[in-house]
Amino acid sequence: KDVTSALNELNTYADQTIYNFSEMTRNVGTFTAAGIDLKTSTEAIKGIANLAAGSGSTSAQASSAMYQLSQAMASGTVKLMDWNSVVNAGMGGQLFQKALEKTAKELGHGRDMSLSFRDSLESGWITTEVLTKTLQNFANDPALVDAATKIKTVSQLFDTMKESVQSGWAISWENIIGNKDEATATLTAISNGFNNIVGKSSDARNATLQFWKENGGRAAL
Repeated sequence: KDVTSALNELNTYADQTIYNFSEMTRNVGTFTAAGIDLKTSTEAIKGIANLAAGSGSTSAQASSAMYQLSQAMASGTVKLMDWNSVVNAGMGGQLFQKALEKTAKELGHGRDMSLSFRDSLESGWITTEVLTKTLQNFANDPALVDAATKIKTVSQLFDTMKESVQSGWAISWENIIGNKDEATATLTAISNGFNNIVGKSSDARNATLQFWKENGGRAAL
């Protein structure tokens, strides 16, 4: 129930924005595998997508940043290598830096301001808590939500149109096949029925071929 609710939330978000539902759901998996609870992971994914929109990054770049940040969360802190990936995705500008600094200060993890942002990362001040809290703030930032819902290119237009169609069909197929528990029962029953029919057919065919072989049919051939 919780997973379905989270997926529905991301699906609705994907319909409203320029970002891809399948990429977001895949990365929710990497966030939860890193030990982040489902609700926080869902908010963080939306926050990264909003940040990408505010930074002018593409859906693919947002997905790359989602994956890298999930790895950072698993290790407990964002280090320079992780940050370089965020920068390469076009999302490491002042918007993200200032937001992280503000959150860290609020949580008592303020960085050494005598160092550059990049050099300060080695102290580990961007903890998982600082990162997730910042991303949650991005998820609910009206300006970033607005940026994520505005279509700026033809390719983004096509992407959002595809997302809308896919969302509708996702519900259709769930009604036909069922949710996880319903699908398990239905598909297992179909598999068992098919195997029962095919098994009997195979046994009969192989018995005939065995008789044929044992009585010289193969040698004659």
